Amino acid sequence: MFALARRFEHLPVHLFAEIDRLKREALRGGRDIIDLGVGDPDTPTPQPIIDACTRALQQPTNHRYPYQVGSERFRKSVAAFFKRRYRLDVDPLKEVLPLIGSKEGIAHFPIAFVNPGDVILAPDPGYPAYVTGAALSGARYYPMPLLKDHQYRMQVETLPDEIKESARLLYFNYPNNPTTADANLDDFNRLAEFCVSNNILAAHDAAYQELYFDNAPPSFLQADQARSVGIEFHSLSKTFNMTGWRAGVAVGNADLIAGLSRIKSNVDTGLFLAIQEAAAFALDHLEELTAPLKTLYKRRRDTVLECAESMGLVAEQPNATIYVWCQTPGGMPSMDFARTLLNREGVVVTPGAGLGKASEGSFRISLCDREDRLREAMQRIARIKESI
Repeated sequence: MFALARRFEHLPVHLFAEIDRLKREALRGGRDIIDLGVGDPDTPTPQPIIDACTRALQQPTNHRYPYQVGSERFRKSVAAFFKRRYRLDVDPLKEVLPLIGSKEGIAHFPIAFVNPGDVILAPDPGYPAYVTGAALSGARYYPMPLLKDHQYRMQVETLPDEIKESARLLYFNYPNNPTTADANLDDFNRLAEFCVSNNILAAHDAAYQELYFDNAPPSFLQADQARSVGIEFHSLSKTFNMTGWRAGVAVGNADLIAGLSRIKSNVDTGLFLAIQEAAAFALDHLEELTAPLKTLYKRRRDTVLECAESMGLVAEQPNATIYVWCQTPGGMPSMDFARTLLNREGVVVTPGAGLGKASEGSFRISLCDREDRLREAMQRIARIKESI
């Protein structure tokens, strides 16, 4: 047996892999499982996007190495989207970089700019790729609690001086996974000012930016000074039901884009050009393609919230994302609750403890199932709540 490298000591076992293992055991036992754990859309990619990819596949030039420059059309579509949506002028060559899903860009980014021993600040709870980025770059990971009392905003002003002096990178994510909290432009201005004042890079994970129900979230790059220190990661995965396509993009400061591109040129040869062409089509038609998806998720959200209210379960009302964030009944530890719910009722949810220490006592419900199944899942949750 070969020993893994020591860096693996700092890499968490991916939460969703553990959830999947427990789910598979239950399925082998013939259980009726309702899986509300992973945020993986259950409806297909819109057909017009598939058709655009099919057309691109017929072009032999799209079968060659894309390298990091990639598709000019995709880069221009990203720039046009930023102009249309955020009124920002973006250089498609210097300030845009195609990614093989935003996750790989988020995890690779610190390798370009963070030295061993530097501090990476990240939200707690948060996406596991932030921990991965810190571990791969040899950085010290410093979790920042997202607390309900502060509307799940990052309290950067309370950081100890020693941490601020050692910090090199700040990860943040709004609309937030898992808390579903929003951030406004004032919040982003505050974070940008903090980063500029302390010579810290800002990396905004904007994976759920376009899955909003009422108020359109701002881009971090709209904040004053943001473009001098910031990079923003966008994903087509949840926005267009394209999780398996692995299509994302980084936008921001030209030097940060160049550094990330240099890392990627040493570890991959770019996103498949046919997928970039399909992604360009998706962005060009974003409003019409996402409207039915937002309507669907809003209806599912309302179903879950209605059930939660009827049983007295405390839940946040999200303006965006494909999740509902709830408190465990009776203050039950989140992993105990998740196991009990799966073992006794066959429902999979994401325990808060798997996403960070600050989220103990909470759990996440994914909206990636039919309304009737969501309602059935909430009835099963109610039975657990009543038994506590």
